[in-house]
Amino acid sequence: MQIENFLKYIDRLNEWVGRIVSYAVLFMVFTLCYEVFFRYVLNLPTIWVLEINQYVLCAYVALTGGYVLLYSSHVNVEILYERFSPKTKALVNVITSVFFFAVVITLIWKGGIMALEAWETSEESYSMLAAPLFPAKVTVPIGAFLMLLQGTAKLIRDIRTLVQGPAPSPHA
Repeated sequence: MQIENFLKYIDRLNEWVGRIVSYAVLFMVFTLCYEVFFRYVLNLPTIWVLEINQYVLCAYVALTGGYVLLYSSHVNVEILYERFSPKTKALVNVITSVFFFAVVITLIWKGGIMALEAWETSEESYSMLAAPLFPAKVTVPIGAFLMLLQGTAKLIRDIRTLVQGPAPSPHA
């Protein structure tokens, strides 16, 4: 039962992060409307809207990876996979999880190094805004860690399916 509580905690964490970060889209829409109005109506373009939106979009994509994995919403080519039985799908998932974990661990490792370097050197963008880059860069290893947690939960569930047979999925 302990493992089930752990899996539910991971699911809740990624659900919570995904829902919170989803509001970033509203921020981007609002600021882009602001920019359009000021640029084309008042002829007063801003120097910050496009750049800030790029950073917010990076954070949005990085931090919602675990949420998307929770709901199996990544883009897939399922020409053969959709025809497999639940046990065969679980076996394929377990085998291919090696690639998933290699990519996610690399993102944590290299993204963490880049974020740390940005922090230590007070790295800024080369634009007139000169925005600090650490906040945007740190979202990569954090988001990859959330994906690592959700991928671990998925792997545990797939192994359980191989051993015990398919269980009803709470996120089908």
